[in-house]
Amino acid sequence: MHELKACTEMGEMMASLDTAKKADQHKGAKHGFCWLASGDIPKDMDLRRSGWKLVERDRPSEECIGVFYAAGLDNMGWMHILSSFGVEMRRHVLVTGVELAHERATLLQIGFGDVVSSDISLEELEARASRVSEALQWLPRHRKIGSLSLDLLAREAFGDDKPLNLNPREFALLWRLADCVGHTVSKQSLIQDVWRMGFVPETNSIAVHMSRLRRKLSFVGLSGMIETSSPGGYRLTLPEEADEGPGVRSQYGKVAPSGALGRPAKH
Repeated sequence: MHELKACTEMGEMMASLDTAKKADQHKGAKHGFCWLASGDIPKDMDLRRSGWKLVERDRPSEECIGVFYAAGLDNMGWMHILSSFGVEMRRHVLVTGVELAHERATLLQIGFGDVVSSDISLEELEARASRVSEALQWLPRHRKIGSLSLDLLAREAFGDDKPLNLNPREFALLWRLADCVGHTVSKQSLIQDVWRMGFVPETNSIAVHMSRLRRKLSFVGLSGMIETSSPGGYRLTLPEEADEGPGVRSQYGKVAPSGALGRPAKH
């Protein structure tokens, strides 16, 4: 009797979810995705068949997640992918075509939103992609970039557990730069996202705040983390990476460039 009731409740729940999904599609509510692999999208991975919108971008954004097909990717290809997508950006990338379980586990550990094999139905892929897409609306409380830690709730940053004593705008600048570690954030984007202004004022306010932020970072041994790019924006980087050779550092450590991804060492 209890089993019959449970089956009935499960059926009602699935019917309710299906109705809600159809209602969203009827309203025109669609997710967006960008295809990050070369070549055409395989039919069984084409989310457009589930009502998604294909966005012509080379990286995920606020309007779309990234979907990447990793089958047949060699070591150099993996190094390019890992260096192209910072830790925060990886949260919004769904990787497909990873057949070995330990490789899927490795990719999840270094921050990718989800990782699946090629043997997956379009329905399941769409469900997993939807969860990754929903994560675009979530903000993590903590971010860790090397020895730099950010706490959104406390609005404070720490270098090796030493507080930087940031004011609200300094923290907002650092948090915004941490959105895309290793990539330039333009002055226009900083003005819009931190100052909430639609134009770049004729002042050196950004430069002044950046100077103070750099000084506070240097006090905890993190000088050089903020670079000024040639177009005029700023980039959060990890200076120590240049001394360690090729590889990618995240809060999970450095990803070794040699050998296949996640392949156990031979003894």
